[in-house]
Amino acid sequence: MVTTYKLTLDDFLAFQNDMIHHSNQYKRARSVWLKYMSLPLFALGYAAAFFIVPRPESTIAFLLITVGIGLLFALLLRPLLKDLHAPLALWQTRRVLNKQDTWPKDVTLQLSDTHVEMQAVRGNVHRTTQVPWTSILKVNENETHRFLYYEEDEALIIPKVKDGVTEVEQSEIERILDKHMNTEKHTSSR
Repeated sequence: MVTTYKLTLDDFLAFQNDMIHHSNQYKRARSVWLKYMSLPLFALGYAAAFFIVPRPESTIAFLLITVGIGLLFALLLRPLLKDLHAPLALWQTRRVLNKQDTWPKDVTLQLSDTHVEMQAVRGNVHRTTQVPWTSILKVNENETHRFLYYEEDEALIIPKVKDGVTEVEQSEIERILDKHMNTEKHTSSR
């Protein structure tokens, strides 16, 4: 089965969003980011407590109170930091990719009995990716895309709803994926 469509920046960002929520690489990056961002939150809580909290006679008690408030501030805002990581990472990726003139790309997707082949063309640049069915690690999908991961951070992006990809082709893609994939599909609502 062969189908063609245009791969846009939004399609690639949907892949980045899926990868942010499912890859170990981004989980490690988020963990490091949380640790480093907790320091400024602690400092902010400490500084606010230093200037707002009335000073008791004991300096040690005052320092314990301000350090405690600083730690509490950092711990209470940790969920906010976790939620901010994905949008900030996507914003940063979009900013970098908007400066490049590489979108949209004409894509030809070929699903055969032995492999999946994707040919992307942008101007004079032709890129062909051929992946055997046995090399596909997992299939993630959301309401608009399917991602066939063949490495932790590399996937073939197959839009579900796109000009040029009909409902008949979508059902054929679904049938072929069900036939060849013995891995579990991961549905994401993000």
